[in-house]
Amino acid sequence: MAHDDDLHEDEFNEQDSHEESGEQETGTKEAAASDDDIEYGSQAAREALREAMASDVEAFLARGGRIQEVAADVMGDPPRKPQTNYGSRPI
Repeated sequence: MAHDDDLHEDEFNEQDSHEESGEQETGTKEAAASDDDIEYGSQAAREALREAMASDVEAFLARGGRIQEVAADVMGDPPRKPQTNYGSRPI
């Protein structure tokens, strides 16, 4: 166990030395920024997605498809009976 504790302390001290010297891990920040672009989408990515969706809708309508508006109070799945676990535990 003492060896494991020493290892963790070394990692901790190494992180402290990077912080004290002013070094930053730019690779991690760049990776995080690219993850944000993928998750939230950049402006260009959103615009490309809008254009692709618009062309798909136009192609659907050109083939004779119809778009129907669904009322706000209509649900996709019917209501289910509430489930309870009360008293289901064995004695």
